[in-house]
Amino acid sequence: MRLLFLALTLGAAPLFAQSHDFTPDTFPVSPCAPANSCQSFSDSEIVSAAFKFYGLQLDMRWIIDHRAAVLKELDAACKRHATCLATPGSTFWFCDDVLAFEAHKVCPKVFPNDDQCKAYVETWLLGVDLRAKELIQTAQKCAGNSPAPQRSKPLEVWMNPEVLPPHFKGKLTFYARDPDTHLPVYAKFTFDNQVVYAPSNPEGLPATIYPFDYTPKFKREPNAVGHTNVVPATVTVTAPNYPTSTFQLPADVPKMIVTMKPNALHGGKNIITIEARDAKTGKPVEARVMLGGDVIGETNTPITLQLNRKAQHPEIWITSLFNIYSDSVVAKAR
Repeated sequence: MRLLFLALTLGAAPLFAQSHDFTPDTFPVSPCAPANSCQSFSDSEIVSAAFKFYGLQLDMRWIIDHRAAVLKELDAACKRHATCLATPGSTFWFCDDVLAFEAHKVCPKVFPNDDQCKAYVETWLLGVDLRAKELIQTAQKCAGNSPAPQRSKPLEVWMNPEVLPPHFKGKLTFYARDPDTHLPVYAKFTFDNQVVYAPSNPEGLPATIYPFDYTPKFKREPNAVGHTNVVPATVTVTAPNYPTSTFQLPADVPKMIVTMKPNALHGGKNIITIEARDAKTGKPVEARVMLGGDVIGETNTPITLQLNRKAQHPEIWITSLFNIYSDSVVAKAR
C-alpha cells in the first residue's frame, strides 16, 4: 500500500470556519504506543530491498551521509504513528498511510529533486509497513485493557477540494481528526444517494485520507413555490467510539439561465422556444418543458402552444431530466 500515496498531496482546505492541521506538532502520546514503531530495514538491507521490491538503485554513501537528516524530519510523524497503532479502532494500514502522508513531504523540504531521497523514503516506509501489523497487535492488546473512551464530541471533518465546483469530476479526499487531541482518525464516509468506492483504501470505501474519483449526484427536495430544487448529497461520518455525524456535501449546484422567446404570449397560436443554457459553461441544457402538469416539449426546441382568446395558461416551467438542475419557472399562470 506504500505506492498508494506517492501522488497524494497536502493542501486540504477546511470544511468549517476554523483552520485544521491534519498532523499537528503537539499531541498526547498513548501510554500503549510502541517505543519505536518506525522500525525499518537496516542499512545493509535497505539497498537490496529497494532493488528487490521497487527496482530502485540506492547509493549506500548517500544513505550514510543523509539518513540522519531524513529521519530527524520524521521524528514527530513516528510518534504519531506509534500512538495511532495504540488507538482503538485504528488499522495498521491507516497508521502506515498517515505516516506515508507525512513522509512524502520530507524530500521536497530537505533534498528537493533528489531521486535518492525519494527512493530511500519509499523503501524505508515499506520496512515500517512490514513490521506494523505485529506492533499493532501488541499496542491494541494494551489499549484493550482499559475501556475505550466514548467521545461526546463529533469528529472534526473537512475535505479537499473545500467546495466542489459545478460539474466537478475529479479526486475528492476527506480528512477527520479527534476534536481534542487533533490526531488523525480513521473515519468512514457514506453518501445518502450514491454508492461510492475508493480503490486507494484497502477496504475499498471512502475514508480518511484516501482519495477517490467523484462526480456529485444530486437529490431533489421540495421548494417554497411548489417545485423541487436539486441539492448535494448528505454525507454520514462514522468511527468507533465517536458519535455519528452528518453534513451536506459542500458542492455548488449547476445553474441554468432560462429565457422564453418571444417573452410574451397572446391568444391563439404561439410558437415559443424555451432557451436553457448552463450558467457556467454556456452550453445548452436538455430539460423538459411543462405546462402545469403536462409535458409540452423540450428546451431549445420550438414548441407550439394554442391559447384561448385571453391568452390564459397554467404555469410554464422546466425540469431537468437528470437531476442536475433545479426546476425553473418560465412564466407564471395567467
